[in-house]
Amino acid sequence: MEQPLTIVIVAWNTRELLHRCLQSLENVSPELRTQVVVVDNASSDGTVDMVRDRFPWVELIASDRNLGFGAANNLAFSRASGEHVLLLNPDTQVKAGALETMLGYLRSHPDVGVVGTTLFNPDGTLQPSCHSFYSFVDSLKHNRLVDRMTERWKVSDAQRSGRPSDVDWMIGACLLVRGETLLALNGFDPDFFLYAEEIDLEYRIRQAGQRVVFVPSTGVVHYGGQSARQAPVAAAFHDYRGRWLFVRKHYSTISATAYLAKTVVAIGFWLSYWGLRVATGSHPDAGHQLRAYWQLLIWHLSDRGQPPVPRWIRQSEEMTPSTL
Repeated sequence: MEQPLTIVIVAWNTRELLHRCLQSLENVSPELRTQVVVVDNASSDGTVDMVRDRFPWVELIASDRNLGFGAANNLAFSRASGEHVLLLNPDTQVKAGALETMLGYLRSHPDVGVVGTTLFNPDGTLQPSCHSFYSFVDSLKHNRLVDRMTERWKVSDAQRSGRPSDVDWMIGACLLVRGETLLALNGFDPDFFLYAEEIDLEYRIRQAGQRVVFVPSTGVVHYGGQSARQAPVAAAFHDYRGRWLFVRKHYSTISATAYLAKTVVAIGFWLSYWGLRVATGSHPDAGHQLRAYWQLLIWHLSDRGQPPVPRWIRQSEEMTPSTL
């Protein structure tokens, strides 16, 4: 008999957070954690030994290299025995009742392809998780610089409504995906190494005629950004790269050109900023930052197909998108 749920977690150097995440799953109904698959992307912090010693009920895939988030998840999907798949970040703690609510909604709504749920910051406040797809006008009002200055990256109306709501996309910290949908779409696009891979998946789910729904519940605590903090230069690089891949893949030439122009201006600003920091010696990481943004500018302007990940980023700050 097919099990109701496979839980997939991709980890990279988040041993203590993953320990707490798996502990929280021990409090979930045994039926809802019949299969838990952890893919470790070549961690160096003892994650593999911790999982083997402390959680023998977990199916562990220990990769000897950094596969990236999409490819690592796809590897786990190939072993999934559940009817549906829960994508769960290692820096989360699942509260009692959350998975039951999500699974119940997905089962009772056959037109829904993916369900997300309430995310909380560690201090108990709501965490922004529901967002709209890219549009040029909105990108002028809501971008990294403006959002940091005005704190406009806020909780959406869907999250505050207290009822299930259709949304464009939700961050990938905790997403329940219909198994047959995931199979039909061949999982994640592995070209997205870090950032925007869940946007791409949810976009394709909507294109396939299924709904993307936020379903409030008791929720999940999401610490967020742990891997990014370990390698901030690589995180910024992959953020720009992933969003450009998404827009170029799914939008018209006119929209992609508008996005490109805006992005080039933004990269130019950061080049000036980090160039000044290099000149004044006021930041120890300024050289790496300047180098990353210069490489990003070249790739955005050259458009030579799929932009690769520079060797210096792979070697000096190799990271897996296990936490967003």
